[in-house]
Amino acid sequence: SQYAAELLAVVRLPFIHPSYLLNVVDNEELIKSSEACRDLVNEAKRYHMLPHARQEMQTPRTRPRLSAGVAEVIVLVGGRQMIGMNQRALTAVTCLNPQNNKWYPLASLPFYDREFFSVVSAGDNIYLSGGMESGVTLADVWCYMSLLDNWNLVSRMTVPRCRHNSLVYDGKIYTIGGVGVAGNVDHVERYDTITNQWETIAPLPKAVHSAAATVCGGKIYVFGGVNEAGRAAGVLQSYIPQTNSWSFIESPMIDNKYAPAVTLNGFIFILGGAYARATTIYDPEKGNIKAGPNMNHSRQFC
Repeated sequence: SQYAAELLAVVRLPFIHPSYLLNVVDNEELIKSSEACRDLVNEAKRYHMLPHARQEMQTPRTRPRLSAGVAEVIVLVGGRQMIGMNQRALTAVTCLNPQNNKWYPLASLPFYDREFFSVVSAGDNIYLSGGMESGVTLADVWCYMSLLDNWNLVSRMTVPRCRHNSLVYDGKIYTIGGVGVAGNVDHVERYDTITNQWETIAPLPKAVHSAAATVCGGKIYVFGGVNEAGRAAGVLQSYIPQTNSWSFIESPMIDNKYAPAVTLNGFIFILGGAYARATTIYDPEKGNIKAGPNMNHSRQFC
């Protein structure tokens, strides 16, 4: 009994069935008589009671054991497939484990024939927002929970949108711009994974869809995209979360659409877009933009 707390600390109580946790573990005299044991049981209860806050509650009792062979993986969600002369939306979700260079299937998307949605990872979960199905623009948001390998609906966005951007800053998910029910939207909102609620924040100065967006140095950057006239928007829009304000600059160097942006070592790289091999490199500290090396293949929506 003197080692009960030490032993319980390596038991994965958060993953025990809630009814067993409450009816058996919680009623055990050994646990009732030890404050340290009660704390561990309460930690597990909180984990069960607040599913949306789980990624904030990571402890040695929720992290995968090294022996479990769990790794950080690259997940590929949906896409399109050519069948003869026709295309169709894929529902497959697969992941690549870089440690053994193998692909594994994950739970398929919970819908058919949806496209132009946005996908972002937050903690150990993946969030898929919006998109278009049978010509209807959607506000649905689905969460893939990696622990359970399933997709669940969470709170809907306040504005239906497709071809939008989503990214994570400071633990919250931002959805930016896109195409709404009546054309381009300048609306921006953010989602709190703990409270499962959306809030509207300052709108984009220029409404765009299919832009390149990323976070770098505490700011959100949105490059180019497609403007209301259907042309490439030669504008860089940046957002400071602390002041809830956007600023923008216009530049002939920004002419991307259907391209992703990634942040690496303090620089932002924009890759391809509109069947281009070109890459663009932006230095947020100096504020300068230059052409990077061409990719081997031209690509868009990559």
